[in-house]
Amino acid sequence: MPILSMQGVTHLYNEGMPSESKAIDNINLDIEEGELVGVIGHTGSGKSTLVQHFNGILKPNSGKVIVDGVDIWSDKKATREARFKVGLCFQYPEYQLFEETVYKDISFGPKNMKLSDEEIAKRVVSAAAYVGLKRELLEKSPFDLSGGEKRRAAIAGVIAMQPKVLILDEPTAGLDPIGRDTILDMIKNYREKTGSTVLLVSHSMEDVARIATKVAVMNNARLEMYGTVDEVYSHAERLREIGLNIPQISKVFEILKKNGYDFGSVYTVDRAVEVLTR
Repeated sequence: MPILSMQGVTHLYNEGMPSESKAIDNINLDIEEGELVGVIGHTGSGKSTLVQHFNGILKPNSGKVIVDGVDIWSDKKATREARFKVGLCFQYPEYQLFEETVYKDISFGPKNMKLSDEEIAKRVVSAAAYVGLKRELLEKSPFDLSGGEKRRAAIAGVIAMQPKVLILDEPTAGLDPIGRDTILDMIKNYREKTGSTVLLVSHSMEDVARIATKVAVMNNARLEMYGTVDEVYSHAERLREIGLNIPQISKVFEILKKNGYDFGSVYTVDRAVEVLTR
């Protein structure tokens, strides 16, 4: 049974008004437990709208959203439970930091779950470790942290709720290359250690190719493709047609192939090193 499922989900913006438009249109999607799914698409394609349905931030105009086998809009209890099962970290989450200390910020979610102080402390320390925040930083003001540390602290606040599904909307936006790599490695390690399902919304084809097990492509409010990285990225021409670009390293190997050197499908630098050294 899929951990996340959409059945004919449509969401309208400005319903009933002259400017009414479909943000997502008749989406059918099943995501299995433990997958790391990259959600990609051009600006305005419906990526963020799609993922905000999974924890009930947005309600579909038609269709069903099912989390862990339960229609999240079947009753109020199901909706509330979905918001704890599915943790969503918005783009630039550091702007949501507000407490006096990093510890208090990370503990905000678990406190709302009515957990004991002992359990909250355990979760805060564990979440901080997952994102690579040193213990001494927990008593600092979040506003004294670097940009990358703030980003990790905000993500830790979602992880501390121990959701079955972690959704990250453009988690590397605005970071330098080192900060981006740190966040991506953290996401990959978190998923491998916990077995949690992770959805990564990104405009970066390189980032998705590097860590995802599956890829969902949104195009003009509809689900254009869903499959493994190889299955999706092999449709290079179609991806270009809808405003996406294959990774730069793939372009290099396309040129090599045209010149008689066929190394197969290459979407990451690590894969390029592997095939070239072989």
